[in-house]
Amino acid sequence: MSKSLKEKNENKVVQARINKELVDEAEDIFNDLGIDRSTAMRIFYQQVVWNNGLPFEMKRPEVPNEETVKALEEDLTNASSYSSSEELWKELGI
Repeated sequence: MSKSLKEKNENKVVQARINKELVDEAEDIFNDLGIDRSTAMRIFYQQVVWNNGLPFEMKRPEVPNEETVKALEEDLTNASSYSSSEELWKELGI
């Protein structure tokens, strides 16, 4: 069902609580781009509609797997050290 012209021209107020530091950093960028906060939000919303989802890939932060965690926790007191790259290459047989 198509929206009437009046419905298409109605505006809604969108509010969000966002950390002040993040807002300030983002608004510095908006200013550099010559747009205000409202324009940035309209662009974001339009991109969501055009992309039929968020206009960027969203992933969870990478969490190290069990093997990586073990390697990070490994005791390095017996690790080899080298006084030069040549010494390292020699031990590696390169």
